[in-house]
Amino acid sequence: MIYVLVGGPRDGQHVDDLPRGYRLSLTDPQPEQFAEFDTVRAVWFELDESMFRSTQRRD
Repeated sequence: MIYVLVGGPRDGQHVDDLPRGYRLSLTDPQPEQFAEFDTVRAVWFELDESMFRSTQRRD
């Protein structure tokens, strides 16, 4: 499965694992075909963005 990232720092990227701060889109019930792969949208949430920033500061 391929995830299409929407919003956030990685907007527009296609990835094979779901990065921190992104969640599956609940508005897209069926995966779409892209070549031989199924794709689903993963959206960025602002709440996750604030958690991501605080995690980065600790490092």
